Parts: sequence; structure tokens; C-alpha cells
Amino acid sequence: MQKIPKPVRMESRSGAGKKRKGDATTSRTVPIQFDHDKFVGPKQAARYIALEKRKILPERRFLINPQGTYRTFAGLIDAKKWDRLISPVEHYDIGTVREFYANALPDDDEPFTWVSRVAGRTIPFDRDAINRILGEPLQLGADQRDQYHTDLRLHRDVAAIATDLLLAGRSVEPNPSGVPVRYHREDMTPMAQLILLLVLTNIQPKSHTSTVPIPVAHLVHSILTNVEIDVARIIANELKTVVESGLKSGARVNCPLAFPCLIMSLCVQARVRLPSRGQVRIPAPIDDRCVAKYCRAKTTAGSAASGSTRAADGPSASSPGLDPYLRAVCDYSFEWMAASQRAMIDMHNSMQRLELQGNDPSGARALLAREQFMLNANWPVDRPVYGEGEGAEAEDDDIDDEATGSEAGSEEES
Repeated sequence: MQKIPKPVRMESRSGAGKKRKGDATTSRTVPIQFDHDKFVGPKQAARYIALEKRKILPERRFLINPQGTYRTFAGLIDAKKWDRLISPVEHYDIGTVREFYANALPDDDEPFTWVSRVAGRTIPFDRDAINRILGEPLQLGADQRDQYHTDLRLHRDVAAIATDLLLAGRSVEPNPSGVPVRYHREDMTPMAQLILLLVLTNIQPKSHTSTVPIPVAHLVHSILTNVEIDVARIIANELKTVVESGLKSGARVNCPLAFPCLIMSLCVQARVRLPSRGQVRIPAPIDDRCVAKYCRAKTTAGSAASGSTRAADGPSASSPGLDPYLRAVCDYSFEWMAASQRAMIDMHNSMQRLELQGNDPSGARALLAREQFMLNANWPVDRPVYGEGEGAEAEDDDIDDEATGSEAGSEEES
């Protein structure tokens, strides 16, 4: 008996290319092309591109007359052997600074090493390396701590800080619960403002200087009272914060690239061949004339009234400042959004670890890499700063930019 052939199922052209249920859905990832001589890996190359959006916040040189009005400041610098701290190199290269910060970023599963790479050479930037750049102003044993970092574990004496840093009749600003949270630069004595300027340019860089958080005021007070300070350790931790900014939970988001002059000195110490053209000059030095212009209390009637009211009644009585309830709502919203951001970053990190544990032989990755995830999220850079009244904060920002040089680095010299 002749066998009847089975009918053959014909598929249309449109359905021929479709995947059936149960078929493999893996996709092959295209390797990222990058300069192997310049970058440690693809993550660091992507980081370099992301850092192109960041401002560079240069250090400042301090030329204070040791026999002049501010001779006390010059005496403190001499006693602490901080001559090199106040005399950074005067030029920096933008590309070198970005390359340093990009290559200092470790891969996801690696610990922080305090080592970067520029032009193929290893650049250590731990406490000891920075201390050598500064001329070793403080030598400590392996397990020895300076007095400043030892005191950080103790309760800060806010009353003593206020007495030594603030003008008569001024006080620290509390939050709605009455807890001291910040000082105002205009309430500080000229000497305290000068030390604050040093801190916010060469030690713990920050572009906005109108308000002073308690930890920063504690450092200013420690310098003023000549407490033993391991400044190299502070700077090393600040560099680490910038390296991790925007990527690690709890780190500052998109902060400026600080310490460009220190980075250039670290590169010179490592014998890196630096470009001779296209370098940027740092802003003019801070001298006695600059201090007399910027490190002073506001003397306008409106400002004085605002300052005396704030000292007596707290921030809620300042006029015509922000309504206390609205300010509390804004603060709550900012804190909530910051917490949500940290939660999302932590969740992404956990999902990445689970994906890596899957050991997909094809190497396919469904999740975005950390750098791509942060770029895609594009969270805002800074939190708005409240003013003491209409137009006050705008004036302060102009002073901040000129005094700290926060706009420097936007143009290159030929």
C-alpha cells in the first residue's frame, strides 16, 4: 500500500523570522571601543565623557602680608607649615584633570584603591602621597591620629565656635526643631571669613560660601585655634568623594572637579608628561586687598536688621525670607527625593550583582551599566539655596563666584 505523504505546514514570510515561545532570547553585547592607552577600562572611558559636563573648581593662592592687618592668618599658616597648601601651581590642564578622576574610579566589584592613572603612569593620591606634595607639614605614625580627627568623634561645642567665629550679636541658625545647623558667612569676623575662604578653596572645596554648615565651621574654628590638623587626610577624603560623586549612595551628586592644581602636582611627582599648551590659569591670588573687599560683614540697614532678627528669633523671623512652613515642606521634599535616589541606586546595584551571578555564557546584559544608568537618570545637580530676602542670595552668588573662582576653567589659554 502506498504511503500518503504528510502535509507540510507553510509559514508566511512575515512569520518566518518570528521567534517561537521557548526559543532563546539572548542578545550579544557589542564591546565598547575606547583608548586602551588612556583609560583603565570601558567604565572609566564612559566616566570621562560624563565628567565633561562638570565645572572645575580651582584652588587659590594666598598672598597675605605677614606684617599687615591679617598677620594672624599668616602666623597660623607658618605655624602649621602650610606654605605649599596656600601656594598651588598656577596652571592646570582640563583633560588631565578629567582623566585623573575617570581612571580613579574602580570597577563595580573592586575596592577603592586611592590610585589613578594619567598618560599610562600610576598616580597614587592617598594621604601619604598628598602629604609629600604639601611638604609633609604633619608626620604621624601608622596608627596615630591628629587632634582634629580625634575631636570629630566628640560633641562639637557650638557655643564656643559661635563665640570665636561670629560677630557680637550674631548666632548660629537653627532648624525648626531648634537644633543648630549652619552659620552665615556675613555673621563671621573677617579673620574667620578669611580662614573659611581657605577651607572652601584649598581644603574642602565648595562654590557656594554664603552659608556654613556646622562641620565646616568646626574645621574653621580648629584652624583659628591652631588645633593639630592632618590636612592631607582631609584632602584625600575629598578627592575620594569627587571620584564617587553621582555613583555611590551617600556621595555628592555631580559636584565640581576640585583640586586641579594638586592633581597637576601629583602628575609631576609621577613624572607624567603634561601638555604645554592649552592649560588654564587659576584666578588671581587672594591678598590683603581681596580680603578687605570680600571678607567683611554686610553693613546695609536691611542686612543688619535681618541679621539681628535672625540672631534673636531664629530663621523664621527673617523678613522677607521664605515662610517657615514652606521651607520645612521644601526641606522634607528634598530629603525624600535624595532618599529615593539612594534607594534606586542601591536597587540597581543589587540587580546588577544578581545579573552577574547568573553567569550567562553569552555575556548578555539586560541592565544598563552604572555609568549609563546615572546618565539616563540625569538627576539634578544641586539643591536650591534659600536666601535671607529678595535679591540677597543673587548678590551672594556673585561674590562667591569672584571670591572662590568657581567660574574658572571655562576658557583655555593658547
